[in-house]
Amino acid sequence: MCTSFIFRKDCKIIGMNFDNNGMRFEINTSRPGWFTVDVDGGRGKYPSFGVSNKGAFFNNLMVDSNGKGLYRRPSKKVTHTTKLITDLLDGKIPFEKLSEYLQEVEVVNTPDWSCHNMIADADANVWIVEPGRENLYSASESTHYYVMTNFSLCDYQKVGGDSGCSRYQEAIMRLNKAEDFTVDEAFSLLAAVSQHSDEWKTDFSMVYAEKAQKVYYCLNSNFNERFEFSLT
Repeated sequence: MCTSFIFRKDCKIIGMNFDNNGMRFEINTSRPGWFTVDVDGGRGKYPSFGVSNKGAFFNNLMVDSNGKGLYRRPSKKVTHTTKLITDLLDGKIPFEKLSEYLQEVEVVNTPDWSCHNMIADADANVWIVEPGRENLYSASESTHYYVMTNFSLCDYQKVGGDSGCSRYQEAIMRLNKAEDFTVDEAFSLLAAVSQHSDEWKTDFSMVYAEKAQKVYYCLNSNFNERFEFSLT
């Protein structure tokens, strides 16, 4: 399972752990201005997470189904999580129109999957899209960070209490304390919430730094051996 966060106090830092159960994946820089990771979930490779040179971010993470939001064929009033992401990447849905779009179009799951999306625009406003539940919106000035893992944030907001996810709690604790945040601190957080079980392993970790306009990433939980990609 995966962990993502955005720190948005003074300068934006975005972090993402891709926790994998054996799916094939690859870095894709063919879209101008985007660094994405495409994952093959059994129906070909599609964008799973990534960041733009403007600081926009998206991911598509697994979440337990509540029996609703099941796949329906896309139409003028229905789309699915993967099409939502690709339409944003291709500019068919402008980020500044996303709230309006989500009010008019229902987002459902792809066949045989249950996922939710964390989407951030260049101004660090965040949308959480959870098919079969609802959509959440967090304005950039409302909190200095936002975190998503693999449980429903819509359900959590309604019920409250303990999330039951240690990765989420660890990220919240670290970001709560942060006055400033560096790339090294972001990787330290990702290392703290990485997974090494027989089923789920942290295969890819990335940090976007707004000031540097770079993506830093590492493979196989080797957090001390980092690569970088310039978005300029």
